[in-house]
Amino acid sequence: MKQRILSHIALIMFLLSIGMQIRAATIETPTPTVSDKTKQIDDLKERLATKVAELKQSQRQAIYGTIKSVSVSTFTVETATKDLKIELTDDIKIFQKIKGIRTELKIENLEKGDIVTVFGEYDATLELLKAKVVFIQSAGPIRIAGIITEVNKTDYTITILTADTKTYTIDFETITKTSVWNGKELQKGGFSKLIVGNIIHVTGSAVAKQENRVSAARITNIIGSDTQTVTPTEKVASPSATIKPTAKTTPTVSPTTKP
Repeated sequence: MKQRILSHIALIMFLLSIGMQIRAATIETPTPTVSDKTKQIDDLKERLATKVAELKQSQRQAIYGTIKSVSVSTFTVETATKDLKIELTDDIKIFQKIKGIRTELKIENLEKGDIVTVFGEYDATLELLKAKVVFIQSAGPIRIAGIITEVNKTDYTITILTADTKTYTIDFETITKTSVWNGKELQKGGFSKLIVGNIIHVTGSAVAKQENRVSAARITNIIGSDTQTVTPTEKVASPSATIKPTAKTTPTVSPTTKP
């Protein structure tokens, strides 16, 4: 009898412990109050407002102008309206079209006086453009005229003397187009028809880092002329100042193959 009573008591205690566990497991999580939901909405609005402000502060932009100064980490471009500081980022790309080929250059190739187009992210707060891509624009074509004083058939270069007694070296390139004026009409020309004593008119671009040297895009050759037909007093179109190099060079560019 006594054992039966003890068994009933143990069973009752076991059932009570199970009930307490079930009750604890079924207690519901407190439902968020109205004030908690309002706070969550306000936090979301604040984050969105911050993001919008950041987007307004930094935006894509492109500018065009002339480099006014260059430092280690920045350079300044003079635009039509104002001077703008450009940040040189680690992943910046610099290009220039050299002899018809888009060539990648280095930061060291940027120089005062270069005409550039810059693409990047503009920070309105700092008034700073973080550059991603810089294109160095080629200067306008050079036009000169003079008498051929030397023809180098090995290097495919021509030396001319202009009416103002300046000497220029002309590079004859694979892309150079030539024509010959025979006194009546223009005919197709070539390097072999460039003869000492002839007068030529050259259109081209300055060769990098070499004064008074021009890469010819077009040459008009006047055959039958001689050195006595042009004097410094005659009206021959030629530059009044020394040609300064405007194009950049880089080791990645292979030398132009001569025809």
